[in-house]
Amino acid sequence: MTDRALLLVPHPGLLLQRAGGLTVVERQLWTLSRAGVNKVWIGAGRPPADLRLPSGLEILWSDTAAAAEFACEPPYIGVSADHFIRVETLRYVAQQSYPGRTALADAAGDVVLQVVPRREDNGGEPRRQSLPAGSTIRLQTPVGSGPAVPWLLALGIKPQDGFMARNFDRHISRAVSRGLLDTSVTPNMMTMMSSAIGLVGAAFFLVPTHVMRLTGALLIWLHSVLDGCDGELARIRFQESPLGADIDFWGDNVVHVALFACIAIGFYRADRDVWPLIAAVAASIGTIGSAVMNYGERLEKRRQPAGAAVEPAAPGLVPLLTRVEWALAARDFIYLLVALAFIDRLYEFMWAAAVGSLLFFFMMLYLRRKHREQADQPHPPREGEIGHPTPRNGSGDQHVYSGR
Repeated sequence: MTDRALLLVPHPGLLLQRAGGLTVVERQLWTLSRAGVNKVWIGAGRPPADLRLPSGLEILWSDTAAAAEFACEPPYIGVSADHFIRVETLRYVAQQSYPGRTALADAAGDVVLQVVPRREDNGGEPRRQSLPAGSTIRLQTPVGSGPAVPWLLALGIKPQDGFMARNFDRHISRAVSRGLLDTSVTPNMMTMMSSAIGLVGAAFFLVPTHVMRLTGALLIWLHSVLDGCDGELARIRFQESPLGADIDFWGDNVVHVALFACIAIGFYRADRDVWPLIAAVAASIGTIGSAVMNYGERLEKRRQPAGAAVEPAAPGLVPLLTRVEWALAARDFIYLLVALAFIDRLYEFMWAAAVGSLLFFFMMLYLRRKHREQADQPHPPREGEIGHPTPRNGSGDQHVYSGR
């Protein structure tokens, strides 16, 4: 893996322009660090402004591009400071082996990356490869109002987003996030605010009237939408942290438990029937049990060393159940809550949540047991499975992974 980089700065005036809550030079350095680069030479003098820089990245500033290129020790990757590039794409390029100097260009033909495996005195034209569409964006002045910000906001979309979250919620949350990017609002602040809105919405269900229940459902929906902003802000600003992920995870689960409990208590207050309370206990057991198991898996993944092998996919029922697990974990059920509150059918929702939460919990228990059985009996990944080496294309050049 290449862990050195040379940041090429054709236009030094761009470095301190802001885009997505960071200056251009800050974003470039965070991208390099997240891609696995440990040492970077910069072909420009250090700006006088205070910068938020990634820890562990050795930065060497030079007054001129020529001085930086002379001091930079191969192998290294030259990175254009006039472009933003996805972390996943840069990481993939850094992990590949190239036989000689290689230039990787965007769709317009502009060179974004230059891979220099050794110092070559003979010059000559480098081999050229194309980067995947959407993996880079050329910066335009002013950067903060150009196409770079929408390109950055696309980081908000996650593969596990449900249909409604992907096609409706994300449009709203990204608009909110865009307005917050250059403010002092942190991702954790957004988590706490969205959780507070969710708890207030749950409390509305304690009053057994149609208007209060519908209002509560709409507040729960608002909580769900704003809950996407914390992750968007964190990913765009490079402010992800285990603590932030934990606050977000437990905040969501506390809101869900409060929602099921308050719906049940509201029905109990209206009819003095004990069955809604039984449904609330069942939903709470299922939700809390699933949360504890999910959190345990998160901790296990954090303890794994970077670059650890991915377990191969298991045949049979497990992949199907895993897909069902992802579908059930999506937030699209909020729209069902709003619809049933509107037509005054929340009693059915309460029992569906109770049964569904318990089934989800038992399904997670089964999947966890199967995964542990796989871990006890490992086997080499077969072609087509997760973990199998990526094949080369017909020309012999390796594909460049673009990520999201």
